Parts: sequence; C-alpha cells; structure tokens
Amino acid sequence: MIGGDLVDDSYRAVEKAAAQFYRSLTLPQLVMASVALQVHLRKNKEHLERKRELQERWTVLARKLKKLRVADEHLSDDERRLSEKSARLLGGPEDSRMQLLAIEAEELTQRRDSWRKEKSEAQELWTELEVEDARLLGSAPHMEKTEDLRHPYVLTLLAGRPNAARGARSVASAMHALVEALQKPLSRTDQILLDIALRRCVRALAPEDAGRDSAAWEKDQLRRSESDFAREFEWAAPYVSAP
Repeated sequence: MIGGDLVDDSYRAVEKAAAQFYRSLTLPQLVMASVALQVHLRKNKEHLERKRELQERWTVLARKLKKLRVADEHLSDDERRLSEKSARLLGGPEDSRMQLLAIEAEELTQRRDSWRKEKSEAQELWTELEVEDARLLGSAPHMEKTEDLRHPYVLTLLAGRPNAARGARSVASAMHALVEALQKPLSRTDQILLDIALRRCVRALAPEDAGRDSAAWEKDQLRRSESDFAREFEWAAPYVSAP
C-alpha cells in the first residue's frame, strides 16, 4: 500500500523476502531453497508447455469439427435435393436424366463416406485429447498442504508432523515444504525474482578464500544440493541440472 493505493512492487517485496531468508536460513538451507525453487520452476514450465501444446491441438480439432458440421449441412441439402429429383422422375422413362442422377448419387455417396471417416477420426481424437487433458490435470503442480509455516518464511525443521518417527527433518524436505507453500502467494515472475535473490544470498556467504573461484564454489554447492534433493524426491530427477 502506497498512499492508500495498492501498487505492484513485486521486485521490492521479493527483495524483502530474500533479506529475511538471508537472516533466518543457514547456507545449506539457502542453497537447498534455491534448488527446490528451480526444480518447481522447471516442472511448472514443462507443465505450461504441455498445456499450451494440448490447447493448440484442441483448437485444431475445434476448427475441423466446425468444417465437418458445415460439410454435413451441405451434404444433407444435396441429399435432400437428390431425393426430390429422384421422386419426380420415379416411374418415368429411362433417359439421360436418370443416368445423371445415378452419377450424382454415386458422387454424393462417396462424399458422405469420406465425411463419416473424417468424423470418426475427429471423434477418436476428441477421446484421445480428453484422456490427455485428464492426465495433464492430474499431474498439474499443486501446493501440498503444510503446517510447517508458523509465520511468514519461518520454517520448523524438527520432525513433528508427519514424520515424528524419523527424527530430525532433512534440509531437502524442509525447503521443499517452504517452496510448495510459496506457490500460492507468489506468481511465476515473483518466483524467478526470488530465485535470483536467493542466488545472491548464497554468493554473499561464499568463503573469503574462494576469491575468483566463487562461481565454481557456488556451482559445486548447487550441484551437491541438487543431488541430495533428487535422491530424496525421485520425481525431481528430470528437473535438476546435476547428472
């Protein structure tokens, strides 16, 4: 709120969130939070691309069905006119007009058979897209319900619920829960900004002796955390950059 008005100031808001993370989280937690966020961003991007591709296929199918509907109307009109002509000439002498009607009827039959084939293919594609739509909806990224967040950006790392029997909770599990909780309040753009901010926090904690090798040090930290994250969450393996 600025002067009583709502203002879109995502960049500043994300910067404040990153500053709070910097004060509240340790280096391993910051690195893992960045990894978890990158994994979710990549997974969401893949889902959006698949959704866009499926929407394009639905659009193509809708256009085809519209053309089939128009073709059906034209065929029905032609069939009605042919039937009326045949009724008028029924019982008359066999002449060239009847031969022409027979030729026209044969052509009309072929057009109707072709239309039925296209209609059947379109119906099969409709069923296929419905199945893919349901599968895509079922695999859509979603926010898992978590009670780990007692206050904004403060995470309980002790087991508690739901893994009380396992003892202390892993950093990967904790940061996964944190990022899942951020899916609803933060837009995709906000999450990208937050990822940039988290990486800056990690660089700020680089050891002094890293010197010019700070980039290599950061890369090594991320690679190790990615391996740990993918080891705990097998579904994340395709979305990490570490081999």
